[in-house]
Amino acid sequence: MKSFFLGVAVTLAGFILLFIWLHTVGARPRHRATAPSERYASQLKRTEARAVAPEPGGAEARRMVEKVERAFAAFTPDKVRENFREAYAEEVYFRDAFHTYTDREALIDYMVKSAEMSPGVTFEFGKPGRDGVDFYLPWTMVLPRGKNEAEQRSIGVTRLRFNSEGKVVFHQDYWDSADVLVPKVPVANGLIELVRRRF
Repeated sequence: MKSFFLGVAVTLAGFILLFIWLHTVGARPRHRATAPSERYASQLKRTEARAVAPEPGGAEARRMVEKVERAFAAFTPDKVRENFREAYAEEVYFRDAFHTYTDREALIDYMVKSAEMSPGVTFEFGKPGRDGVDFYLPWTMVLPRGKNEAEQRSIGVTRLRFNSEGKVVFHQDYWDSADVLVPKVPVANGLIELVRRRF
């Protein structure tokens, strides 16, 4: 009987410690992918002066967007190393759902790791939109069928600006990463559903 109560006490203490740790970790939001931060605003202003606006619908504009599509279309470590240098400027502002980079080599390292962790991921691109120096490229990320899992598809759009060399100097993704991540963590999925039902 004594060992039963000891087991209950240890289990309860473990849950309390887990709750405290989760509360501490969750106190500072990590998902700030689309918050209009000061850094984002300053990069918008800085890149506006450097960005070019080639003739709408012209060959130059299409070539610039195609380089970005190539960088993601064959999403393997070798292709990432090769194509990201062609598509992105050395000084670049890049923000996706998880990270922000201002250096091309650091960005390439991140993308290589992403490609290694996501074998078989592909991207399908829609028709890009345009507003002055801003290009808007819609895409669908396709995650291959896993063991006992169906293929996953997640839509997003990227805002791009290019320099006079036709390379990206500004990249902001608008994408809900929860589409892909939350279903893989059933406990998190349940908690989010409980919060959602309150609204």
